[in-house]
Amino acid sequence: MRLGGVVETSTIDWYGNVSLVVFFAGCNFRCPYCQNSGLIPLDSGEMLGPEYLRKRLEKEKNLLDSIVLSGGEPLLQPEGIRMACRLAKEIGLKVMLNTNGSRPNVIGELLNDGLIDRVALDVKAPLNPESYAPFLETEGGNVPAMVKRTLEICRERGVEVEARTTIAPGLSDEPGFIKAIAEDIRDLCDLYVLQQFDNMGEVLCQDLKSKTPPTKEKLIELARVASEAGIGNVYIKTRRSGLERIR
Repeated sequence: MRLGGVVETSTIDWYGNVSLVVFFAGCNFRCPYCQNSGLIPLDSGEMLGPEYLRKRLEKEKNLLDSIVLSGGEPLLQPEGIRMACRLAKEIGLKVMLNTNGSRPNVIGELLNDGLIDRVALDVKAPLNPESYAPFLETEGGNVPAMVKRTLEICRERGVEVEARTTIAPGLSDEPGFIKAIAEDIRDLCDLYVLQQFDNMGEVLCQDLKSKTPPTKEKLIELARVASEAGIGNVYIKTRRSGLERIR
């Protein structure tokens, strides 16, 4: 596994659970608001064997409910992800995967083997190539179709899906943008979270880093747009107040 770091006990990555969070290095997207931009290069992080993760899990297993696999994009390392899932299952932990949804075949295999209990999928934009282009290093191509297929596979397998969109100024903060996303995913997720862009950390776009995060009131406004577009469970997530249900 090529890893970029581990957080031993988190209560905010999977609400209601104490999780060990593992950050896989390498990503195939270049989201301007990315806070972990140091993990984008495929050769970033450190190559580590299964014993490293096994020791971290064993150390905290009496406190933990789950493991959260994040990144970067974890599914770029299918064998590493499978290894991490199996280690977690061996000691009775639930597994949540954070993904950009661009590897439907990989997630399908993991779900078929019962290795994933929950999926959080970052939906960057409405599911069309033009809207996705600002988040990719190359042309969008069929990436939105792969994201949709990932959502469909999760729905077919009956796994809980949290769809997420980061609300960033000038990039993803217009009502029409959120309405279009909501219409694309409303039948493919259990809940939709609009999360506040945070200009702390290694933000990829320096111009965006200099901008003020959207207000809570702005997120509430956009959450109502998503609800009116047909999504039943809509939440916002802010740095100050955490996760709050709006509709």
